[in-house]
Amino acid sequence: MAKKKDTLVPCEKVSPGYEEIYLGEISDTPVRESQMVSVLYSDEEGNLISQWCTFPWIFPDEKGQWKEDAWDDAVKCLNKMQSNLRQLNDDIRLLRCHITSLIPCDSGLPVTIDELLFAIGRGKLEGSSFKNGCLCSGLGCSRLKTSQPGQPESLKVIHEVLNAYLAGKSKQDTVKIHSEAAGFIERAWQWLGSVSKLSNVQQKMLDRVLMIMDYFARCSVQMAIKPVQDTVDELKEIETLGNDLFSYEVSHENIIGGPGEPSGRGPRLDAEIAELAGLPEIHPKWEYAAYKEALDTLKDEQKQELYKTCCAIASGIHTLSDCHHSTFRYIEGWIHGIGTGRLGIPTRKAQSEKQRLGHMLFGYALGLDRWLARVPLQFLLLDLGHIDLGFDPRNNIIRVYACLGEEVTPEKEWLAACLWYNLVYNQQGGLISHTDLINQCKNKGVTVDGWIDSVFKNDSQKEIW
Repeated sequence: MAKKKDTLVPCEKVSPGYEEIYLGEISDTPVRESQMVSVLYSDEEGNLISQWCTFPWIFPDEKGQWKEDAWDDAVKCLNKMQSNLRQLNDDIRLLRCHITSLIPCDSGLPVTIDELLFAIGRGKLEGSSFKNGCLCSGLGCSRLKTSQPGQPESLKVIHEVLNAYLAGKSKQDTVKIHSEAAGFIERAWQWLGSVSKLSNVQQKMLDRVLMIMDYFARCSVQMAIKPVQDTVDELKEIETLGNDLFSYEVSHENIIGGPGEPSGRGPRLDAEIAELAGLPEIHPKWEYAAYKEALDTLKDEQKQELYKTCCAIASGIHTLSDCHHSTFRYIEGWIHGIGTGRLGIPTRKAQSEKQRLGHMLFGYALGLDRWLARVPLQFLLLDLGHIDLGFDPRNNIIRVYACLGEEVTPEKEWLAACLWYNLVYNQQGGLISHTDLINQCKNKGVTVDGWIDSVFKNDSQKEIW
């Protein structure tokens, strides 16, 4: 008889650094295959099991094998901590799964971090949890909720507004129908001007935007709030749609962006735009070398700006990730670029979102690092009061200490360390991507890796003695 669906595989059968769950099905023949972010395999009794790595953005190869030799020293340290723990209960294991799915570029920050801090403090997640990432959310969880209520509906409104503009509807009539988007409509009509005066290039650029908006209106990532073991078909649908929208073949290895074979309506429309506008081949931003080389061939500033806008649209929102924190800013930027010929919007402060996230992540990481090192909150804040970092991390540090509390258990320490690792080293928007900020603070004598360095030092001393 098959094991019950959505039941965790017994802890003693699961290696540190992984998690596994029964799918409630039996296979008569041995199975082991990649399912993009996880591995499907069968045990000795034929039970089908979904297995995934509990460290962010580590995926299996096409044969369903993991490359553990690529794990860094911090991962090995956290796995050693896990090995030293007693039998983990399901609450702790599911909480660890949800730490895995957090992605720092997700639009839910900081509430998704705070939810995890509260959960670590009490030893379990409460009921349904926030969807906190675009690929691994829901690993082992039964229910998820969005941190962005109304987002799919807002994307549909933008889709309808742009179609109304192209149909020649007046700004006033469009506002009457969508009064909640009055500011957006005002800006769009101002930037685009009269629809009758749009050039062929501008019309095709808007068509390209509408292709992406059509996908989001039908299949927003924010709507995909089911566990990953139930969303394999949806991921395959994303592959198919990605092939139509973007200039590469989407696969489990490059779904977040990467070179591949041209295909689909999107690339064909890009080619038409480039020919009409006298531009070189349009490349999405992840093909940076080709994009930069083509951009450097353009000497006319107006064509340079037009090319930047076309390439930005061809990139989508990190392909199909409308869960990104700058989703709506990207969309407005495209419209501004089409209408004015310049991607950057003068009324918006450049890099403000990156700065906000960098400061936020540094505060959380610093708080976690010092809590793990047993540094009292009060003396940490006193010391920081004498250092000008250029921002104040106090609020997020207080959240860390208040949520985790005074009691330090091995399980809580391990979970806090896992969250610290994700916030610092996640390849998609983690603190490690904010190199200027890290160096700026390091020059002031403030780093976020004191605790892990002390662990490495203690381990090396033990080996010597």
